[in-house]
Amino acid sequence: MCQQIGAYDQQVWEKSLEQAEFNGIDSKPKRSGHIKTDLIDVDLVRGSTFSKAKPDSPWTALTRKGLVRVLLFPFFFQWWIQVTSRSISTCILVLYLMQVAASVLYMEVPAASASELFGPMCLMLLLGTVHCQIVSTESNRSPSDSPVSSTSPARRRRLGSYSISGGAMDTKVKPHDVERLRTELERPASDTDDTIWEELLQGPDTASTGSSDSEGDGLVRPQGLTLITERVSIYRLTSFLSPQGHLSWLQACHPSRDRVSVIIWEQGECKKADMSVLEISGIILTRVKVVEQGMGYLALGGLFTATLALLPFVFRLAQQLDMKRLSSLSLVELAVMVVGPPNTQIYAFFFITTVERLCLTGLFFFMMCVAERTYKQRLVFAKLFNHITSARKAKKWEIPHFRLKNVQNIKMWLSLRSFLKRRGPQRSVDVIVSSIFLLALSIAFILCTQLLNSHHTFLDSETNWELMVWGSSLILFLLRLATLGSETNCKYSNVSVLLTEQINLYLKMEKKPNKKEMLNIVNNVLKLATKLMKELDTPFRLLGLTVNPLIYNITRVVILSAVSAVVSDLLGFNIRLWKIKP
Repeated sequence: MCQQIGAYDQQVWEKSLEQAEFNGIDSKPKRSGHIKTDLIDVDLVRGSTFSKAKPDSPWTALTRKGLVRVLLFPFFFQWWIQVTSRSISTCILVLYLMQVAASVLYMEVPAASASELFGPMCLMLLLGTVHCQIVSTESNRSPSDSPVSSTSPARRRRLGSYSISGGAMDTKVKPHDVERLRTELERPASDTDDTIWEELLQGPDTASTGSSDSEGDGLVRPQGLTLITERVSIYRLTSFLSPQGHLSWLQACHPSRDRVSVIIWEQGECKKADMSVLEISGIILTRVKVVEQGMGYLALGGLFTATLALLPFVFRLAQQLDMKRLSSLSLVELAVMVVGPPNTQIYAFFFITTVERLCLTGLFFFMMCVAERTYKQRLVFAKLFNHITSARKAKKWEIPHFRLKNVQNIKMWLSLRSFLKRRGPQRSVDVIVSSIFLLALSIAFILCTQLLNSHHTFLDSETNWELMVWGSSLILFLLRLATLGSETNCKYSNVSVLLTEQINLYLKMEKKPNKKEMLNIVNNVLKLATKLMKELDTPFRLLGLTVNPLIYNITRVVILSAVSAVVSDLLGFNIRLWKIKP
């Protein structure tokens, strides 16, 4: 319809030009071509060269699916077993049934507050939705959807040897080969990209066995494999296997091709070796793994978990306890104040809610500790990357050392920088951090609304106390994550390394005047690299997931409006925080 309306404005020369363009693409003679892998793309410096797995569905659809799979957990029990394990799924099913029992018993317990029932319920929905977001890339690679995309690189290569070919093909397929291939396809794939690098270390010829996109689909379905490969996506398979795919640059940086002369230390002795990006990153990864991780935030999470689990009992005891009669009260009387008169239904309800709050809250704080540990590892990666060009620190950490003394070394340095920035879990941790951030915003909005409605009786509500504990814990973890993320970003964006190498080049010019012209070229490349890093690097964002701008602006205005109203009520004059630009 839009094209028909636009056609009324077209002149004769526009129509003829469009027709010539359509006919010209098909009629032009074509010849074989290849990508020059010795050059770099802007994606290399930006970091998008090392892409991560992404879900095919939008976040709204994944959120809807997550809520449905949690609310109807027994009907999706087999799916939960696939994305977790049978033991974990069974434990979650027990918690689900306990939640149903608590909902039935809630009306029989007058002393219970709404937060004791709906708190664990909201936590289960949140955790289930976050988990569905995390495993969305894994579930999209299930055998029923796409057998090829659900396999590891080694299995994709073996499948390619069976079904991708530009010419004639013999998998006559032996029965044991069919069964072995079916087993490989049905095996769950790993959520990490570690196997890709292991495949590349074996050789460039083994990492790619498919034909290029210009050679056509080339899919052959031999007998015995038709049912397995009938839903294979040709585009994904050829883009992964072909030299023109997204692994072409990685193959160009293979140990047998691009190497850099580095200095390594073995038992205090200085030695030289030629290493690639993957080999250097492997040594750095080994050093990162031996760094001891602190247990402080894990202990802090346990403290908050115990506090939130026992908060309802402490609140009821504080409301009914008379300090003057404390010495004369027995344990039975204290128990009556905490949970009410002896009753099987009452005791069953409080036991169920306490177990649920303890398990689900502990799981949520454990999830936050995982995000904190991942951010800490990213910071260690960034620190070790900065130590590569420092002889003293490289020797201390026993990592390879090289100077940016030529253009090839600069290229390898940029490649290593990009690779280390994308190393490790990315999207899964971003989902966790985003959920923490959005939960903190929601709690802040509710607290501000409660303060505006009833600030005189604000502390008389158990729900408000629980929300304050949650808000305090989330703010502490968010501050920790923001600090680690900012430090990591500063380490990778630090141009002092490049400036130091420029000084070293001038020192070499004085010692070797005959190489002044070559060193000037390297110096100019360092200046360009500095400008490019400043141009492409962006400030650290705590909110990992990309949010719709309209939703972001609405949320920002609503939350800041509530905070502005509270602050204005306390100070006595109007403050409009939503007009402040972030």
